[in-house]
Amino acid sequence: MVRDNRKQIQMFINLGLTEREAKVYIRLLTRKGFTTLELQDSVDIPRTKMYEVLQKMVARGIVTQWGSGREKYYGAVEPKTAFRTVLNEFKNEYQTEIEKKIDALENLISTYTPIYEQNKDIVGPLDFVEVFRDKVQIQNKYVQAIKKTKYDFLTFNKGPYVCDTSKRLSEQEKEEAKLIKRGVICRNIYEEKELMEIVWLQKYLRHQIKLGQQARLIASLPIKMVVCDERTVIFPLLQKFGESNNITMIFVEHHELALTCKMLFNWLWEKSLPFK
Repeated sequence: MVRDNRKQIQMFINLGLTEREAKVYIRLLTRKGFTTLELQDSVDIPRTKMYEVLQKMVARGIVTQWGSGREKYYGAVEPKTAFRTVLNEFKNEYQTEIEKKIDALENLISTYTPIYEQNKDIVGPLDFVEVFRDKVQIQNKYVQAIKKTKYDFLTFNKGPYVCDTSKRLSEQEKEEAKLIKRGVICRNIYEEKELMEIVWLQKYLRHQIKLGQQARLIASLPIKMVVCDERTVIFPLLQKFGESNNITMIFVEHHELALTCKMLFNWLWEKSLPFK
């Protein structure tokens, strides 16, 4: 008799037996045959359930039965044979379940692939647009846009500004410096009056020009705007009268819009004056 019954019973359960079946099988291993009553007394299973458990185990091929009438005896099938029988039973059930899932998979594929193919190119009206009001989120999204830019970075540089802390300003300066160093053409147009009034903006511009930013001045810009690679356009949404100084920034991934905004930028670039 195996001493560590709890551990062994769990192993039987892992194989596919119930706890009651495991207890009965372990007991049957201790001698050649048991009656139902003898098993009931030794494994603590109600008599009404014992017969049901034994018949199921006989049907599964892990217990043998002999005798007639009331004198029926039950014995354990050799472990090697019994356990392989249980394992094969599991494999057959598992294979059946796999075949059901494969059949369901094929039916779903044949049903829904045409629907996917028919609708995959349909784009929702807001799939191009992301709107942010939180400055941290705007900063993160702006930095991501800079990192993705490969050849062309254009800005109408005017307020409102997200970089209203030294940390955010430093992060923007570093990413824009990397942008220039990797060969991206960076052109900025600034409003003359705003540039004269904002000291940190003057310092920022002088530093970026040393790195290679192209900068020009103009009397007035229609809006704050960034255009990346004829792909992404960034601009603020006007706040309603009486609202706080929070910024609402819109990010649009749309080639035609970006190309149009670039045409506007180039038009104003020609009308602006080089920064000295």
